[in-house]
Amino acid sequence: MVAAAPITTPAPFEFTGDGAEYFRIWVINLLLTLATLGIYSAWAKVRKARYFWQNTRLAGHPFDFHGRPAAILRGRILVVVMLLAYSWSFQFSLAAGVVTLTILGVLAPWLFLKAQQFRLYNTSHRGLRFGFPARLRDAYWMAWPHVLLWLGLVASSVAVATSPSTRYAAAFVIFPLLIAVLLPALHHRLKAFQHRNATFGDQGFGFDSALGAFYKTYLKALGVGLLSMAVLAALGTALALALSRWHATPAMASVAFAMLGSTVYMFIWPYMSVRLQQVVWRHTHTDSVSFDTTIGVWGLMRLVGKCVALTILTAGLYWPFAAVALARYRITNMRMSTVAPLESVDAGADIRHRSAIGYEAADGFGFDIGL
Repeated sequence: MVAAAPITTPAPFEFTGDGAEYFRIWVINLLLTLATLGIYSAWAKVRKARYFWQNTRLAGHPFDFHGRPAAILRGRILVVVMLLAYSWSFQFSLAAGVVTLTILGVLAPWLFLKAQQFRLYNTSHRGLRFGFPARLRDAYWMAWPHVLLWLGLVASSVAVATSPSTRYAAAFVIFPLLIAVLLPALHHRLKAFQHRNATFGDQGFGFDSALGAFYKTYLKALGVGLLSMAVLAALGTALALALSRWHATPAMASVAFAMLGSTVYMFIWPYMSVRLQQVVWRHTHTDSVSFDTTIGVWGLMRLVGKCVALTILTAGLYWPFAAVALARYRITNMRMSTVAPLESVDAGADIRHRSAIGYEAADGFGFDIGL
């Protein structure tokens, strides 16, 4: 006798945020950040995170964010120090620059781990905290290919600076090809680490291997990119001929080509974002919960195009409305199904304070490749 499939219950996601309401928060955050020379930005970040989480509901219950501004401020101070070291080290000497880049690469797994722990341990739903109990050695085991690739890029930079004979081979052939071949696998490894180590209460998340789907998505995105570049080349040629007839200045030509490039990016980014969200969430689960998303490529493209156009036309004032619109689209297209009531999840015992330093450093340097 074949066992009956478990009956699943949908748990809908909702977003109750309002653009006009968030606009007031955004304006106050902006003014106070400018008035305090950036110090208030840590408090602004907490206010923003709390607003978006508290307006996100799952099965009728809101999420919440508990991060402390003072902890985030300490993290931002470290970010500033690291950015200054990165920006100025090569001004002193090539050796200082190489050492700085090497240190950043070696620290990256620790920063990424701390970022995940801070975000999840400070997020809750129905009073239960999320968690990320991965150990430091787990983070370095996950990230060793990323670190090696980073160190290889540092070595390539040294070769470009010191050896003309290897300059073009290393900088324009070997490493670009290596990155293109490895990037989908590295991205998959990163997402698997994120999702397999996340917890909610006493429930651990799982992530089924989706390496083939990642490569398929990247290959399709490459096709979209090449097609977009072909269209851009045709439009660029036509634009160059038109500008030459109109005797346009170099500045006008630069703006025109920048707008064309931005338009192409607006096609590639939504495609990658949508397809990877579909892959990641359809392979994420717990023992009693599964996920899906109905987000669509064309739907996101239209929304992004509208938001970009209105933000430009309003000199940036539409930005908070755009942030709310994008959040609503992403969240309301999420789907979760359960085979047990959410109330059956017990609170996990390990709810500890986590440092915000990694959270801010990962955010500042782009190490947190989240969806």
